[in-house]
Amino acid sequence: MIKVRTRLKMILYFFILWNSIHVDAGTQLCNGPLGMISGEIRDWQITASSTFWDPDCHEKNARLYQAADRAWCARHKSDSEWLQIDLGIAAKISGVLTQGRANKNEHVTSFMISYSTDAYRWQYLVDQYGNQKMFSANIDSYSIHNNYFDEPIVARFIKFHPIKWHLHPSLRVEIIGCQECKQYLGLPPYGRISASTTWPSRQRATCQPEDGYIMSNKGWCSKRRYKYDQWLEFDLGHPSTVTSLITKGRGDTSQDQWVTKYKASFSNDTRLWLYYKEKSQIEPRIFAGNNDRDSERIHFLNEPFFARYVRLHPIEWNNHVSMRAAILGCPHKAACFPGYFRVNSEAQCIENMAHKKQTWTNDRNRHHQKNGVGGFKFRSIRETNGDPSLAVDGFEEPLEWSKCATIDNYFVKKPVWMVDLGRRTNIAGVMLKTWHENKESNVSSSMYRDYLANLDRYSVYVDQYPRRYRFKNTNLCSYITRTDQALISSSRLHFQCQRPLHGRFVYIEADGASNHWNKLFTAVLCEVFVYEQ
Repeated sequence: MIKVRTRLKMILYFFILWNSIHVDAGTQLCNGPLGMISGEIRDWQITASSTFWDPDCHEKNARLYQAADRAWCARHKSDSEWLQIDLGIAAKISGVLTQGRANKNEHVTSFMISYSTDAYRWQYLVDQYGNQKMFSANIDSYSIHNNYFDEPIVARFIKFHPIKWHLHPSLRVEIIGCQECKQYLGLPPYGRISASTTWPSRQRATCQPEDGYIMSNKGWCSKRRYKYDQWLEFDLGHPSTVTSLITKGRGDTSQDQWVTKYKASFSNDTRLWLYYKEKSQIEPRIFAGNNDRDSERIHFLNEPFFARYVRLHPIEWNNHVSMRAAILGCPHKAACFPGYFRVNSEAQCIENMAHKKQTWTNDRNRHHQKNGVGGFKFRSIRETNGDPSLAVDGFEEPLEWSKCATIDNYFVKKPVWMVDLGRRTNIAGVMLKTWHENKESNVSSSMYRDYLANLDRYSVYVDQYPRRYRFKNTNLCSYITRTDQALISSSRLHFQCQRPLHGRFVYIEADGASNHWNKLFTAVLCEVFVYEQ
């Protein structure tokens, strides 16, 4: 019987675990600990109205599961005492956990909670009648008591106000909720790091801008030791709300190298830069940096800003301008801004290198080509349906044939569409939004049948020079054929390069089926997305 019960318990446990893992994608729970237990909330973020003289009673000991003698103990037995937690970044809070001071048999039996987003304007949690809500707390000094809020609140600062207690107001706490805006921004491969200068280390083994990421075991080092116009720049990939800055010293040298003071600036286009300031400040804020090379220093911004590019400007340092850093904030979850896209539904928005760039095709009548590059005709205005620039202007829903660029093999054997990215870069892949017939379409079915039946392959090439045809295999990014099924079953085609290709021009070549009596075909390009490595 005992074995059967044990087996049933195990089955029940795995059933609960399975269901907790396979939560509906639209359901986002907000019930995790926010950092008192883990130490993610630092000691300096915990303050109190007063503290008892005993070292075990320091407010930093107000963490759940501390040693039994440790807790926050108010200096006075008064209901005017409070314990305050600064979460650093506004959080959605759904409840709190409390615990007493076990070995001393001291615990709080009831308390109230107030909260704020700026530490100036405070409000109490209230009940359904609008009165300040009294929470029942612990009945002993060692067990943990959970209090759910009627509705989650959004706050950065939260205060516990002990009202009644046993022997002495002593407390250990944890806050339950979630912090969406405390996530790393600009993580590879979407984010990139650059710098004003770089120390010329052998074989670029260290000191490169990418070594300046907080999780690196190396660090970025400037080329000049005493020059004051150095900076480390983070490209977040998409404009986002920045809430925190983290810095660290260089980790791979016997010398002690770190930045002790720095400024921060931000931009959305790399042309107009603004230094970070706080309210009522005239001069840019100077952030305190590090005191050693291994400890992280985090600054929570009282005035979060919205930007794609963030620069850190060292102004004082130890031995050399060397640092590691990271940017925290809110990942962008809404629809991407024009000029950005997602490779898949869960990916971060990244820049579309082809957006609004110049385009050409090689499938027009050569006798009428009066402008262009390398045999490609460029149409900067939408003269007719199928204008190649339609593929980079941003598609509109619902998709229609007339809103897309088209290429065909009426004048050439293999029609090619080309986009000039404006500069050479490392291309990691291409996404093609194409068109499929639907009930709302006003396009004749015969045209659609020809397109579907005769188109056999898309090939994507990257080159440093403009071409009409005869691409080298070394320039091939990827291809999709009818045998892949994606060509005829999906309106979104992903060409992921087998290796990054360096070039300025991206080509999409269409090819027809050789075993059909009708050799004519048309390829439809509603939007082309090009992304970097």
